[in-house]
Amino acid sequence: MKKLFFLFLAVAGLSPGQDVLLSDINPSNFNQDFSEYDQKTALFCAQISEVAYWNERNIEILKQQVNQNYPENKISYALIDDSYGIHHNQVLLWANKDFMVIAFRGTEPSVLKDWLTDSKYWNYENSKGFNDELSNMPAGHGGFRRSLIRLMQKENLVEKIKKKITEVNPQADTRTFPIYLTGHSLGAALAQLFILPLQYHQLNFKGAYHFAPPLAVTCQINAELREKYGSIVYDIVNYKDYVPRAGRNGTAHFGKFYRICDDGYVYKEQEAYVKFRFSEYFTEFKLHALKSHIELLRKDENTASLIKDRSVGHFPCMELKGKVRELCQ
Repeated sequence: MKKLFFLFLAVAGLSPGQDVLLSDINPSNFNQDFSEYDQKTALFCAQISEVAYWNERNIEILKQQVNQNYPENKISYALIDDSYGIHHNQVLLWANKDFMVIAFRGTEPSVLKDWLTDSKYWNYENSKGFNDELSNMPAGHGGFRRSLIRLMQKENLVEKIKKKITEVNPQADTRTFPIYLTGHSLGAALAQLFILPLQYHQLNFKGAYHFAPPLAVTCQINAELREKYGSIVYDIVNYKDYVPRAGRNGTAHFGKFYRICDDGYVYKEQEAYVKFRFSEYFTEFKLHALKSHIELLRKDENTASLIKDRSVGHFPCMELKGKVRELCQ
């Protein structure tokens, strides 16, 4: 039977091993309370962030398999694909009757448009007379802001979110329906910037898991975001991954900071900049890859309780020498 299942997946366009993915995105694994780190919920969000890279054909196949395996929690999705000129953005709305996860697609190494977006690291803020719809977008990384603005204006992202909520739960109030954000790399940056616009449009942001999140929000608004949402946002970085600390241009993360250490264990620690040794630059792509995050987050040693027990002191993973280079000093 298992061989037939793998054969079905191969013929359908999904690779063997997707049984692990199907297990990870079982809706019953998703803990809607984001006040504490949850291993299964982190894996759920990481896998949906991975699916956000896929094309619609494969996402449709996955949805059918999820609904076959978990008929009590039927999934519906919408894939918003915006590719025009130098822009290349993709957003996955993954929802059932109880909640929605919005996953922004990350940087693809082979896609030049993504690197152009990432490279525009100068900061922008809203000017006087800025479009009311976008007036609550936080100041931050110029390339990321432009990508999100385009999704909201050209692709009507907010209206599509509301439409999907009504589709999966006709009785739901869009103002209270739980919405969670996630993304990897570029996708995590867009998720950071989208929190305030969600609230502005009276949508119910309930938490986020960011994987390899770039610095996206300016220090001026960082304290406000940390106070309002820092307790339900998780920024997960794989050891010395360079991307989450690149372009330190007055920007910062605001969530709880978790680092996957070189021993494969996850630690909750204070965020600080860590220099690479020359040889470590050759491991950057592996550190940054979302699949590396997923593999390590799944380890039996990385449950929430074990992470809490070993996360003693400010820097339980990194051995820092000299003065700590902190964010937004």
